[in-house]
Amino acid sequence: MDFVELLKQFGPLLGAVLFFIWRDWKREERLSNRIEKLEDEQREIILPLVERSTQVIAENTTVMQRLERALHKLAEDKRVSD
Repeated sequence: MDFVELLKQFGPLLGAVLFFIWRDWKREERLSNRIEKLEDEQREIILPLVERSTQVIAENTTVMQRLERALHKLAEDKRVSD
């Protein structure tokens, strides 16, 4: 069998297989680009927000601890004066 006969025999089938391979390759390429954009967004937007939120929570915890100590001291002072 020479090449022309193989092409005549398997041409449409080979064309369909190549089309589906190309189509799936392009779909994977689009998906990969989308994932990279989402990861970039996570690094550029979400990560700084999480870091800032963590800092604010730590600061709030410190303030709450100071307030709690002050309230305990006021409660003790009130008991002593009663």
